[in-house]
Amino acid sequence: MSLDKNWKNLILIIIRNLFLASFLLLVIFTFLEIIKPKIILNYLSLDAFILAVLILGVITALYYEVEKKESRKLNFLDYSAIILFSILFGIFCFYLTRAIGWLSILVGLASAIICHFFIISNCQEK
Repeated sequence: MSLDKNWKNLILIIIRNLFLASFLLLVIFTFLEIIKPKIILNYLSLDAFILAVLILGVITALYYEVEKKESRKLNFLDYSAIILFSILFGIFCFYLTRAIGWLSILVGLASAIICHFFIISNCQEK
């Protein structure tokens, strides 16, 4: 039984690390696209990449459980920064996917929600 649990934990850790790496790449790609348009989109279709980031984010948010440690209380400034970063990331994802029409609104909203919950869960760890 513990072997299956260890495999599950290992897979979830790998998925979480893939999510973090792809999230960072998406932020970098977004800034590059804003600075110099079509520098990334000429070589890479970001629609599939953003979908993969969202799927990895959903799996991480739903199934990844951190070890129970002392939880620290977040103050108003922490919550403000988290909400601001989540909204900015949602806008970036909307900007990158604006070519797919009204679905880009859903992608931006989903990415902002995933970003918010992921940051909240990681900030409460000590």
